[in-house]
Amino acid sequence: MHGDSRDGSVPGHRGKTPSRRGFLTVAGAAAVGTAGFGWAAFAGTDTPPRTFRSQEDIDRRTRDVAQVLDGADPTAVAAWITGTGTAPDGLGTEMDTQVNALADAAATGTGTGRDVVVVSRVRTAATQRTIWDRKYGFLRTGSGGAGTFGIITDEIRAKYSTQLGADPQWDPDKDSHRDVWFSLTSEERQIEILRTSTAPGVSRHHLGSDADFFDTTPQDWTDAGPEAANYRWLRTNTAQYGFLQTYTAESATDKPAISEERWHWSYAPVSEAVLDYVRAHQDVVADALDNLWSYDPARYTYIKANWRDYMFHVNETAYFG
Repeated sequence: MHGDSRDGSVPGHRGKTPSRRGFLTVAGAAAVGTAGFGWAAFAGTDTPPRTFRSQEDIDRRTRDVAQVLDGADPTAVAAWITGTGTAPDGLGTEMDTQVNALADAAATGTGTGRDVVVVSRVRTAATQRTIWDRKYGFLRTGSGGAGTFGIITDEIRAKYSTQLGADPQWDPDKDSHRDVWFSLTSEERQIEILRTSTAPGVSRHHLGSDADFFDTTPQDWTDAGPEAANYRWLRTNTAQYGFLQTYTAESATDKPAISEERWHWSYAPVSEAVLDYVRAHQDVVADALDNLWSYDPARYTYIKANWRDYMFHVNETAYFG
């Protein structure tokens, strides 16, 4: 999911992941291998990137990944999904390969330096908690804050129009914004944060399948904004590498939902398999989330009741033109 590109970005790189033995049960490993979708299908750091010609190609690979997840220990899978564990070795390699291939193509296709194409990728639950806490606490710059964030919702702007004016984002350094923020209920604060950022455990950036490209300032990605040409390139070219835009204008109409993010793209064979897995294993994921949020449950009341909507109200179809 989304967050803040200034925190914990790890472009094009993942740390050492656990061994096959540490992630799969013996029975699961045997079952996956027998099905022909075992670790050999994901292995090899020198494997060329996969290419996809249609949504059917993506769906086929998604089913392969699902075979791996279904044969694994649910607790270990839930730990990876919620940001406290790591992906299977080969699966991490596949995501690295595809993200790097797309980033290389984007650098060439847009004339952008490769080192600044991917601005954020893998974030642990601990990093996401830091982002969540500084926003929830409305920390000033220099006191743990990082400047403006998010998008002020229409409901709050209408209620506090005098204090907020036309400011597009929340600004913890503005006294008028602070007056409003600290008058909000805990649930209202959570809703404001969740328009453009998410709680630890629910972020798609825990997986390694999702990456933010070029810039994450919402107003820069309008049709007339400085990132408009980059968005056109991404929309035209990402599907062939297996990527889709996670948060679209259409998905943003769901209630509740994340605002459109034209910079956030997801390697669909993994992220779609994960969504299907969560739908089938909601209890084990909910237990992992409860554990993450136990240090201060009061700041997670709304997301605890609505995490499924924020996770599932996303675009799930790649654009092939």
